[in-house]
Amino acid sequence: MRRWPDSLRLRTRRFLDGIDPFPCGDILHMKNINCLFAYIKKEDIHNGKIILYDQETSLKTQFNSAGEMFDAGWVIDMRRNGDLRFIYLDESSIGKKKSKENS
Repeated sequence: MRRWPDSLRLRTRRFLDGIDPFPCGDILHMKNINCLFAYIKKEDIHNGKIILYDQETSLKTQFNSAGEMFDAGWVIDMRRNGDLRFIYLDESSIGKKKSKENS
């Protein structure tokens, strides 16, 4: 079974957990491994719900957990969330930064 890279799943999880801020408009665009598109509303996440709205039909699909959503093939669509205002560092650069601080 195909699945998204762990790094993309982690980025998605950071939004769901409230660690990273939502993009402007309070909508987080999502993509599916099977070339489907949807979005999540910030309001739903703040209410403890993971609800995806189909991009074309607006039909809702609610998931009980992030893991269930990942298993269904959904992650953040970085291309369609172009207004994200933070920089992701890869794990290797974070490790190097910490090493330099400890020197």
